[in-house]
Amino acid sequence: MVDLLTREYEVNYSHIDNRGIAKPSFLWNIMQDAATVHAEALHIGPLDLRIVWVLSRMKARLTRPLLPYERLRCETWCPGIKGASWYRSFSFFVDNKPVGDAQSMWVTLDPETHRIVRPSAFPEAEQYLHTSRGELFAPLPKLSCDNVRLHHVHEVRYSDLDVNNHVNNVRAVELISDALDLYRQPGYVSELQVNYTAETACGESLSLLTGTADSARYIRGEADGRTRFEALATLSPLPTRRRDWYDASDRAGCMRHFGRVPAGQNHPVCGKAYDATDKLKRSAFALSCRRAPTAAHCAHTCTWRSRFPYPSV
Repeated sequence: MVDLLTREYEVNYSHIDNRGIAKPSFLWNIMQDAATVHAEALHIGPLDLRIVWVLSRMKARLTRPLLPYERLRCETWCPGIKGASWYRSFSFFVDNKPVGDAQSMWVTLDPETHRIVRPSAFPEAEQYLHTSRGELFAPLPKLSCDNVRLHHVHEVRYSDLDVNNHVNNVRAVELISDALDLYRQPGYVSELQVNYTAETACGESLSLLTGTADSARYIRGEADGRTRFEALATLSPLPTRRRDWYDASDRAGCMRHFGRVPAGQNHPVCGKAYDATDKLKRSAFALSCRRAPTAAHCAHTCTWRSRFPYPSV
């Protein structure tokens, strides 16, 4: 019985925004993948149950931005079932250190009628319950905001659709990010909740409305006068110094990102005392693109690997 699924994902350049950090959609993308893989492992996937899995609500938190070429470990498990919802939790780690978590609620739909099919209709739900870990979290709340304004209108096209022939939940997060004007924001999205209320089909005009609720940024997607999704985002300040992005006690991480170990610390690979002024040898290519070679040598001739570019902020 696979009660806990663990998968590792790399933040690559297609996931990075103009500020050098991972877009919010990266986290949604890996959660969608991990949830799908875990459902298949539990034999409750779409083909097993002959249903459609639909994300109803999701809330994720990050303690810091995710950076290029970091490897993120995602753990997911099933805390239980309540009413028509299947609950799922996530935890995220970089170098074995926690960097965030998430809670989600899912529903199953009949592929023909698109009506909700409650978990009680499936004997397999017992198997889902048997994999439960931890406590069942409180249902994610409804979202609302009375004072909103139109940000922009998006025409739904082929690239927005998924296998269920509607706007994918990850694509909705990308549209939400556009409405937040993240490209010019001084902060990163440290907390984001998205409630999906109705499907959006190809050819529909999706209006993105924005406002403020409880000191957080509110976004609503509407089409034909109906709410399709709502979101509430909290932005936290980006560190102003590159060194502040990393834990100073993480010697290996400091060396990977800065090409040297802070003064007074030992080399993380060979363990010898390391001169903070003795930088790792880099090629002209590495200097020009702010990227360390895949294999470089320190003064002690031990090797290390790094593909992390320096943050641009």
